[in-house]
Amino acid sequence: MLLLHGGVKMGLFKPNIGKMKAKRDVEGLIKVLKNKDRDVREEAVLALAEIKDARAVEPLIQAMKDEDMCVRRSAWVAFGEMKDSVAIDTKAVEPLIQALKDEDWWVRRGAAEMLGKIGDMRAVEPLIQALKDKDSDVRESAACALGKIKDARAIELLVKALKHEYWWVRKAAAEALGEIKDARAVEPLTPALKDKDSDVREAAAEALEKIKSKEK
Repeated sequence: MLLLHGGVKMGLFKPNIGKMKAKRDVEGLIKVLKNKDRDVREEAVLALAEIKDARAVEPLIQAMKDEDMCVRRSAWVAFGEMKDSVAIDTKAVEPLIQALKDEDWWVRRGAAEMLGKIGDMRAVEPLIQALKDKDSDVRESAACALGKIKDARAIELLVKALKHEYWWVRKAAAEALGEIKDARAVEPLTPALKDKDSDVREAAAEALEKIKSKEK
């Protein structure tokens, strides 16, 4: 027996995602996100990413909580592709903060990136905690996000991140400190001018220049 959900057949029926995408049937694709077939849900998510319609933002946030990891990751890809062409509402902030605790590092990293894009102050403390994440890519994204939000509460842990074992985390921390432009960062940034990685040295130099220009 096939069940109907909002006019879309569910269960064994496989909707024609390609046809729906061609017709820009956003509402239909949103309904398909509840299909029992994981592959169908993932296909619908990616179709919504291509259409880039603001109506899909909230359903995609819900898809980030999907039981299947592939669907969750696809939802993040979709969300990331939409961020420059669709206004991401502040309603997304709380779900994104919760996603910083997801078991999948890929999802946590995506959440940090999007919180930086939105720039809501509610994300500052959760992002500061994300600087302690066990995954270095998540820590890098958290540092970048905090730099975009420019809140001085992040300085202490960003300074600690300047000594991280991975250069990309050190670089992100230096860049974030440069965006925050707090004079307290001058002393810890100075040794980074001699970092073994040239990208870190360059980021530290630029950060110090930004802080100096603010003080003039």
